[in-house]
Amino acid sequence: MAHAVRLYCALGESDAAGGLDALVAAAREQGADLRPGARESGGSWVSAILDRAGEPAGAGGCHIEIHAQSPLTAVMIAEVADAEPSGRIRSANAVVTLTLTGSDVDWSVVRATWKAAKSLWNAVPYDGGWGFDIDLDEL
Repeated sequence: MAHAVRLYCALGESDAAGGLDALVAAAREQGADLRPGARESGGSWVSAILDRAGEPAGAGGCHIEIHAQSPLTAVMIAEVADAEPSGRIRSANAVVTLTLTGSDVDWSVVRATWKAAKSLWNAVPYDGGWGFDIDLDEL
């Protein structure tokens, strides 16, 4: 069974691919050497499987997808904006979705990704079950 967490972010002028590169660099600066594998991208999105360096591809059970600065991104943000109490989501122009799969999710990958996103973009987390009342420790 898969579980998805969204991080609503303000990437500034960066596109989705640049956002993924920045996220991986920030995680590395914070001590986590993440490797994006099976990377794919389109006009306003990028996706990859995230693992720690040296681990087999897909072993961490963490898939990342970033949508930025597109009509789809605006719709994704608008769908939940009224439910976010602080109003910070209204400045978002990107959505980072972490899809966690398998029974052995590598939580160090998830934590490193989450912390890097929050340090770069002051990300607003959202979970389908918890809504905006979620933090990393609750997963």
